Amino acid sequence: MRNHNFCPLCKTKLSINKLNGTQRLSCTQCGWVHYGNPLPSAVAFVRNEKNEVLLIKRGVQPGKGKWALPSGFVEADEIPEQAALRELQEETGIRGTVTSLIGVYAEPTRMYGNVILIAYDVKSISEKICAGTDSMEARFFHVNRIPRIPFSSHRSVIQDALAKHATSSMNLTVLKAKITEARITHTRLRYKGSMGIDGAIMKAVGILPGEMVHVLNYDNGERLETYAIEERAGSGRMVLYGPASLKGEVGQKLCILSYASMNPGTAEKFKAKVVTLNKKNRIKRH
Repeated sequence: MRNHNFCPLCKTKLSINKLNGTQRLSCTQCGWVHYGNPLPSAVAFVRNEKNEVLLIKRGVQPGKGKWALPSGFVEADEIPEQAALRELQEETGIRGTVTSLIGVYAEPTRMYGNVILIAYDVKSISEKICAGTDSMEARFFHVNRIPRIPFSSHRSVIQDALAKHATSSMNLTVLKAKITEARITHTRLRYKGSMGIDGAIMKAVGILPGEMVHVLNYDNGERLETYAIEERAGSGRMVLYGPASLKGEVGQKLCILSYASMNPGTAEKFKAKVVTLNKKNRIKRH
């Protein structure tokens, strides 16, 4: 941290004055104020397919000889994402791409005062590790065997990143397609069991032959799970086959649903295909 004795603008000797309720070093001549802002630093979190986290053994203070995440100060001519990737390559030899922001953290230090850390989830695009600038060693550690890290902000980054990875790896079952107000045109008991659907309507909502569907009967409240059979496109046929035929009668209305499994990030942006049919089982509304 640079200590100012004189104003960098008009060279008047600085003095401590109360500004907005806070004692600050400032210039009474031109009004320049020394705010002592925290230094910005970028952090790279890299995890491999073995559920191991990339750490470096620091070669400089603070924390020399201790393990930490690849990190460093943001230069004046770069954005934080660039700084994170630069430090990663300089300290480990690994090149990477930023996939997402993990979070922003604060770390008080004796050498630099308060430091603001901007942490990024980074996907490696090279595999060879080679300790470099400011690092004595670089290696991957399993998440259950991470050594002691002296920086509380780095520990928080690891904790938050792992929690984020755990959440993103969980798949959700979400609505993929919906056919509503479909009228039963035929029932056929002597069959192994399935839901016959006009092929044109199946194509419109993306249901494939043999795909599992959830069938709800508006008129009697019956519900069943079966698989889709493709009827002739444009025929308007909606057929309950086999045991499913006992769940409805010709003329009753059905709601036919299909689902897909996807991660939360994809599910958040996904839009289900929905169609409403008229009395002749023709699409009247998408």
